[in-house]
Amino acid sequence: MYKLLTEIPVPSSAIFVDQDDHVRNIRRVVNNSLVVGDSSVSVSPPQDVGDEIASKYSPSRTRRAVLREIKHQNKRFVEIWKNNTLEVSMEVSDQHGSFYADEAALLYVAEENVPVASEEDPYKKFRYVPQFGEGIAGKRRPTIFILLWNKAPEDSSPTLRSLSIPSLVLFGQAIFAPHTDVIYATGYEYTSDHRLLGVKGCYNRPTGIWELTPSTLTPGESTSISCTARKLTPSHTSCRSARVFSHNNKHTLVWLSHPSGGPHVATSLVYSLDITSSPDPKDVTTPLVDAVSNPAKGEFPGLYPDYNFTASPFLRISSSMAPYMVTNSIWGSRSTVVLISTADGSVKDLTPEDGNLYSWTVLATDEHSRFVCARSTPISPNELILGQLKGSGEVVWRVLYKPTLHPNVEKELSTLRASVIAIPDRYPTEAIVIQSVVAPENVQDIRPCITSPHGGPHATTTTAFAPAVVALALQRYTISLPNYTGSLGFGESAVRALIGNCGTLDVEDCIATTRHLIKLGISVEGPGKQFVLGGSHGGFLSGHLIGQYPEMFSAAIIRNPVISAGEISTTDIPDWYFAEFGQAYPIASSRSAAEKPQEGASDAFPPIMSPEIFERVHRASPIAHVDAVRASVLLLIGAVDLRVAPTQGIEYYHALKQRAREGTRIELLIFEGDSHPLDSVETARVGAEAARDFLKWAETHVN
Repeated sequence: MYKLLTEIPVPSSAIFVDQDDHVRNIRRVVNNSLVVGDSSVSVSPPQDVGDEIASKYSPSRTRRAVLREIKHQNKRFVEIWKNNTLEVSMEVSDQHGSFYADEAALLYVAEENVPVASEEDPYKKFRYVPQFGEGIAGKRRPTIFILLWNKAPEDSSPTLRSLSIPSLVLFGQAIFAPHTDVIYATGYEYTSDHRLLGVKGCYNRPTGIWELTPSTLTPGESTSISCTARKLTPSHTSCRSARVFSHNNKHTLVWLSHPSGGPHVATSLVYSLDITSSPDPKDVTTPLVDAVSNPAKGEFPGLYPDYNFTASPFLRISSSMAPYMVTNSIWGSRSTVVLISTADGSVKDLTPEDGNLYSWTVLATDEHSRFVCARSTPISPNELILGQLKGSGEVVWRVLYKPTLHPNVEKELSTLRASVIAIPDRYPTEAIVIQSVVAPENVQDIRPCITSPHGGPHATTTTAFAPAVVALALQRYTISLPNYTGSLGFGESAVRALIGNCGTLDVEDCIATTRHLIKLGISVEGPGKQFVLGGSHGGFLSGHLIGQYPEMFSAAIIRNPVISAGEISTTDIPDWYFAEFGQAYPIASSRSAAEKPQEGASDAFPPIMSPEIFERVHRASPIAHVDAVRASVLLLIGAVDLRVAPTQGIEYYHALKQRAREGTRIELLIFEGDSHPLDSVETARVGAEAARDFLKWAETHVN
């Protein structure tokens, strides 16, 4: 059943991705074209586009840029298609390394070639250069490239040129201004101790929005274009995902912002800046959309979107009105669709009030009134939805595509139901619960319950379809997915409340969830009836739960866990191990032109793991409770994890093995080529099957 569930396509960016091929153990990327008529939708057969890294249409929709990488030949190409004709094709294998999948019209980002030794510096190729960390391993020198060519057919030979910027800042997410040759980009900066803090899953990095002005944008012999760079955003904010819209002869830059330092993810703010003429950084003062500290029940909790807006998030009701932006945002335990006015920053929830538990993802807009979304529930796979924004501000929804399910899958899914349950006296804690539609006739028939807290900790388990979770539910388990204090979608105060309280407040929320479900009769206490499963910070919580409440849980599946929070030597996010446990870790980017030097700012250095700090975080770590563990434990470890050192899970295995009681099992599976998510096709499958088999054994072999 796991294979059938994971082979259901997942729409993303208006194409289908992540279709697992369990024969070749790869993910296949396929493209479907949908022709939408007034009363019907026709779908083309899927086309395999596996060697395309990224593509983007020009504003006129007549040209498409394609970044293509043929991995088995280690070759890279940039193509420009005009309608159905290949206008330009240029091999760029020698000019740079791998592409960065960051779509940006004719701008794209790729890895600069590894420096070679020279007479000036014979050790250049050996000098240490930090990398971007987990999920972007090996990427160190992102460089903006521009493909230039003459449109005249008789002289269309292309020129590839990189931007030469006199700065230690690394640039990505580049976009053109609509009215000049200026480029706007996100600048990633080193910390004061020359680290590149891990970017994936962390919105609080030293990043800002920069204005880059090339000396020329015409084809030529030179391989690079010199640029001047000017920072637009303040040093205390972490900014990303710049987009531009035009209205009434005025051009406006918008972007997402986040406080630098502190929780790795919190509320995102939206800022805007008039760039019609030379933009003034002094005008970056008041956010268009601000944070919400303590939202009333059901009210807008603040913006919790993905890391990026869609390529163009704008919608227009009429030419006389300023455009809107549409994005998905976490709201409680759901991902909803919200509409943001660029005129006044007001936010409207567009999600239908139909009583269903759908979570939504915005994939694309037509920059007019239509946008495409994917939606799913915990027990129904993704379907493709077209929304059309009317002049009244209302949306007309239309289902474009539903996946064709295997008959066995459809039958099995109909045996499940899902709900969101608030936990009394623990606001904002609530749990998504997946259980059988058949009520148990007696206590003996109540299914074992798996409590599975999310990682982060500043993340959220939403009501989206998760194949691995559903596969476990179909193995006759009740699944509890608690969103504890610190989860996103409940306001800024809820996020900040967990800082300094990891290992206590989040653990208490999880055990309160377990006890409340027992009280409701959804689950039952007893040997072989309560299990826990989690990864990363969810693994941290799993270790705490079996250590602090050894009588409650019979077994645990723990993936790449934080076990000893004082061990930070190999992590790409050392700030996490300080900030989440209440120890300041200053993060700031360079000052904009509008900022004045602040006295004492240079004294704010990252801390070192002192004995005093280590003792504090050790007490807050699962390893402090290892002597009390009675549960059987299966550990799943990625050998090349850059976020949490694999040695944490391995040492926990040895500590548990030493203390294991007779009749318990302590096992460790290590995946040599996998990192923190353990999400390669083979590893995900093996991990799911091992968890299934381990839990089935634990149901009947209880010490």
